[in-house]
Formats: sequence, C-alpha cells, structure tokens
Amino acid sequence: MASSASKGRKRRKSIKRSNEEDFAHNLLLRIKKSDGGEFRTVKGICLPSPIGKKDVSDVLLLGEYAMRKSIILIAIVLLIGFGKGQKALGKNNSAGSSSGQESFKKNCAVCHGEKGLGDGLAARFLFPKPRNFSDVMFKIRSTSSGDVPTEQDLFDTIKNGMPGSAMPSFSYLQDEERWDLIEYIKTLGVKKIGRKKVNIWKIRRKPHVIKVPPQPGLTSELLAMGKELYLDKDIACKECHGEKGRGDGPKASSLKDDWDYPTVPNDFTRGIYKGGGTVRDLYLRFTTGMAGTPMPSFEESLPSDKDRWALTYYVKSLAGKKVAKQLSQEKIVVKKVNKEISMDPKDDIWKDVRVVEIPTMLLWQRQEAAEAVSIKAIQNSRKIAFLIEWEDSVVNSRSIRHEDFTDAVAVQFALTKPRGHFSMGSKEDPVNIWQWRLDRQMDLEKFHDMEDVYPAMVRDDYQLANPDYPKSLEKEGHLPISSAQFHEKTYITGWGAGNQFSTPTRPRAVEDLNAGGFSTLEIQESGDQGVAGQGIWNNGNWQVVFMRSMKTASAKDVQFEVGKQVSIAFALWDGERRDRDGQKAVSFWQILEIEK
Repeated sequence: MASSASKGRKRRKSIKRSNEEDFAHNLLLRIKKSDGGEFRTVKGICLPSPIGKKDVSDVLLLGEYAMRKSIILIAIVLLIGFGKGQKALGKNNSAGSSSGQESFKKNCAVCHGEKGLGDGLAARFLFPKPRNFSDVMFKIRSTSSGDVPTEQDLFDTIKNGMPGSAMPSFSYLQDEERWDLIEYIKTLGVKKIGRKKVNIWKIRRKPHVIKVPPQPGLTSELLAMGKELYLDKDIACKECHGEKGRGDGPKASSLKDDWDYPTVPNDFTRGIYKGGGTVRDLYLRFTTGMAGTPMPSFEESLPSDKDRWALTYYVKSLAGKKVAKQLSQEKIVVKKVNKEISMDPKDDIWKDVRVVEIPTMLLWQRQEAAEAVSIKAIQNSRKIAFLIEWEDSVVNSRSIRHEDFTDAVAVQFALTKPRGHFSMGSKEDPVNIWQWRLDRQMDLEKFHDMEDVYPAMVRDDYQLANPDYPKSLEKEGHLPISSAQFHEKTYITGWGAGNQFSTPTRPRAVEDLNAGGFSTLEIQESGDQGVAGQGIWNNGNWQVVFMRSMKTASAKDVQFEVGKQVSIAFALWDGERRDRDGQKAVSFWQILEIEK
C-alpha cells in the first residue's frame, strides 16, 4: 500500500501546473529577441514572453489555428473532429440552431447572457459565475484536460444540472430540445485570434475521451491508500478541501478561478458533487480536472488507475452514509378536503397529506444551506393552502441594520404556458410570487424600525420628526421613544412616495408580488393582497402556511382550477447565512396538480 502511494512522487509535484499548461509549454519554443524583448513562438506564431496562466488557452488555440491554416503540422495536435457519436457543427443544423437559440434565450440567457458571455442579468448574484461559452472551457467532461467536452457531456450537464452551483437541471426539456440547445451553444464558441474570429469548436483537436477502467470493489486497503494520497503534501487535496474534507483547507479562502473570481472548495462531507455523485463520476473528475478552476487533473500526476480509484473511494467516504438529494422535477398533488382549512401547521387537517421533498440549490457561494424543502398542499374548492417546512437552526427576525437579514420563504407560480425561467420568469412569461418574511410577521405585533436599535434617533435626527410628535410618549429621564407613523413623510422617501415596501404598518406577513425577469419585482396594489401566511419555528425547523382563494379577480394572480396543472417553484432565505435578494436557495419548476 505504502509503496503504491509513494510511486511517482516526483511526477505528482506537477499538480501545480495543469495539463493544459504542460501542453501549451511543450508547443512553445524560445526564439530570437525582437526590439529588445524576448519572444516565444507557437510553431511560427510569435507571442510576447513570458506566457502566463491566462495565456495558456489562447496559446493552445493559436497553435491549433496555425495547424488548420497549414502554417505547420504538429505531431501532438490531432486532426480536427468530434468524439464518437457527435454531430458535426454546421451540418444540417440550421433548424436546430434556430430552435436552440429560442431555448437558450428562454432558459439560459438570464444567467449566461444573450451572447453566452456569462454576463446575464442574474450573473451578479451567482457564485460561481455562469460559464462564458466563448471560452469553450467546461468543468464537467469525460475528456482529458485541455480538450473540449463531447456533445454527450453537454447533454448530460443540461439534463442533470450541476449540484453545488446555480446550474439547474433542465430535465423537463425533451431530448430533441437539449440537442438543439447544444448545437446553438457551439455557435457561441467564437474567439478573436489574431485578426479573425474563429469558432473554437471547429479548430480544437479531436478530444481524447477517458476510458474508465472497471471499478474495483471497496476494500479497507483501498480506503487506507486513498486516505494516504488525500493527505499527501504533493497531491495537496487537504490544502484546499481541508484535512477532514470540509472545504476549510489553509488555501481555501484565497482560491480564485481563471477569471479571478473567488471560488470555494467543495465540502465533501455534504455529499454534493458537481458532475454527479457516483464513484465513477468522481473518478472522472479526478482524471479530467475542472477547467477554469483550481481543481487540477490527476491523469498524469496520478497515472495509476488504482491510485485514482483509491482517492475516489476515500473522498466519497467523507460524506458517510449521507446522500445528497439530486435536483429533480416532482409532482405536488393538492389534496381535496371537505372542511375549513387551518393556518396552524399542527392542525389535524395536515396529518394525512402527502409530503413532497423538493431539492434546492444555492444561487451564491456558501456551503451551508437547506438542501430541500418539504411541501404539503390542500384545497376545499374555495381556498388553497401550502405548508412549507425546512431546516433552519437560528431564528432571524430583523432586517433593520445593514448587517441584519431575515428568514423568508417564497412560492412562485408561472402565469403562462410554456412557462418562463424558474427564477422570476421573463417579460413574455411573467410569474406570481407569494413571499413570507419573518420581520413582516413580527411587525404585525409591533412595527420595528431604526428606533428599536437606536432609541436616540428622533433626538439626533430631529429633521425626521413630525412637529406634532406626541410628547406624551416621552418619559421623564428617558430618551424619546418614537414610532415611525409620527415621522415626517417628506424625509422618509420610500413611504412618502407610496412604496408599499416602506410603509410603517403591515396588514399581513405575506406580500403578493409579480415579476417578469430579474429587477422587475413589484408589489400588487393593497386591494389585491389576498394571500395570508403564518410561520412557526420549532426545534430547528420553520413551518410556514400560505393560504389564498382558489380564484381571484386580478389578472396578475395565478388562478387554481380543479383538475388543472400549474408550474410552481420555491425560494428560501436564511438570515443567519446573510441571504438576501437574489442570494438565496431555490428550486426549479415543479408540477402542481389540483386533485378533483
């Protein structure tokens, strides 16, 4: 065991330089100085020296582009093509590209941007950042480091999503839709090389598909070997992921991706893995690396299949028996009841209602999060109600100070068929949102504002106080204790402008909202606010009940009809973890069916 783990130690030290860098530097030859500066060439194409990490990708492309233009043939660069079973770009795909473009606009552009540059409206909220498709650099592949993925790799990623990131599963798309989407994504891989724009998919070398060897059975010897490799200073797993795999290694806080965005190493104890959580999936990640991230390929630094299997089994063991819930589309059946619906989650009416577990994913970079939300739904032909439950160890009820954030949950309904994006819809396909917030529920008992955390506010910021502020509220020997309704609206602009979010009085803990994409959220008029809600925290769990009439007079409301289906999605905010606005955990679209 020890001898196997120690073999090739010198080769493993190359882990600090990726396979892409090795390939690039093998292509580079030092030549004469020009204008007093040292230059390097990629077989005939001159580049300034030195070549940094960020230049590697362009070096590769330039070398391959040179080959395509018959500048010179390089033996290590293979003929251009695609893996077995892949479709050739530009052949009989005009219809697919058109439909793929529409699908991309509807499902992908909000994050990846209209041109696939990773600059969509939601991008600023997301960590890790959405992929820039012009780079043709994909994390999840079955191909060697530096290679393009196969079309099947892209298909699987679109279908399964990428757990641990904001990339959702699009399992609800038909296979044909996914293939059309792939054809369009490939048209976005355009980069300027020299004076020309070149589609990288056309000039990249034929990818080397990793052949996964037969999986060995798990043994104590293999597990011990994996642990030794994991802790080996040359392999350096613990430097990022930590000695116990919690993502807390000494380098964890300083890690950045190739675009200088902070990146967080995976906490293996959670059992969530990008690219899938099977032993085979993890073996591939160790073999291929994750392009654009600090996660290297071990294909050359750990050439032994046995070593890589051992490391895979050990990393997998760090999660124990915990199995992460995979993103999926579920059907939530709204049970018919024949009595009045109670807003008390402990009422007997909720006991025999089927529970549906809906996996969630974070839209920003932090490790701890509720991995799923539990849903129950009932209706009595007049009212419909949802009981939502999730884990939350700490109650957070204030959002007054800039460092305070409240616990909250939202239910989202699609108003159109086909539905828009699962995160706040789109202009063409708007959504109706019900949001419960704990701070609003607390305001029903007593409105909380800045004076609750800063009692001297009225005296120090006298310009905010109404001249008719009731002196009776002042007590001798004490600072004035005011209430917001006595402030002068002129100086509290949100309230003075009629913004319902700023009103010092709360009629309910839930707000009925509408959106047609990011940055379009608006609250419905007070007369259309028909959703009631109540939350109870008990022993590390929130239980929140939403209730509304099945039918309303507002065109902005979702309407529920017996026997019909509605698309539904969920969002969670954990105040303790500083969730707010777009930084939250979400599900994608689920199916809500109203039982007859």
